[in-house]
Amino acid sequence: ISDEFVAYVFRSETKEEVPLLDQRAACLREVGRVLCDRYGGSFANVLRKAQGSARSLVEEVVANFPCFRDQCLYRGREVSFFKRAQILVADIWACFEGKEWGFFKDIDWLTMFADYRVPQALCHLGVLRYSTRLTERLQRHELFVSGDSMECEIRGVSIWVVECIRQYLQEKMGAEKAPNSLFLDFYLWE
Repeated sequence: ISDEFVAYVFRSETKEEVPLLDQRAACLREVGRVLCDRYGGSFANVLRKAQGSARSLVEEVVANFPCFRDQCLYRGREVSFFKRAQILVADIWACFEGKEWGFFKDIDWLTMFADYRVPQALCHLGVLRYSTRLTERLQRHELFVSGDSMECEIRGVSIWVVECIRQYLQEKMGAEKAPNSLFLDFYLWE
């Protein structure tokens, strides 16, 4: 798959260029190679192997598709977020409305997807506050390098805060009626 084709697929309606085009193209090529080499060229075989388990699908994807390994080194320890793998599972679940290919018996195992937007929403809602040092870096529009300790902290704390919100809602509404972390992420992201 060429970079030009990837640029066409991900093109914007504005004149903005596709961000991280080379990385997106490399990821697509990698996924294609792995699917052909290990799964008979079909993602359906990855889904079959997961046997209706969100956790198993995340683990299968992370183990076999390196571009889905979302990890950083934080204070000497490897921390795994697996945002892309979890989004993949959530998108399949949402597209199939939790049925057939999108049925996952343990969909509630997924956490929120540790990115940049949910922490912004949590701060806006007053649920999360940044340190003065972090706020100053953000106000200077400093770019965080992937794996930066503050980036890892923002992502980790965001997951924890959303889990606290989920637990609170379960206590107030009952486990059956309360939204899972997926719904909370979808809501906060919008």
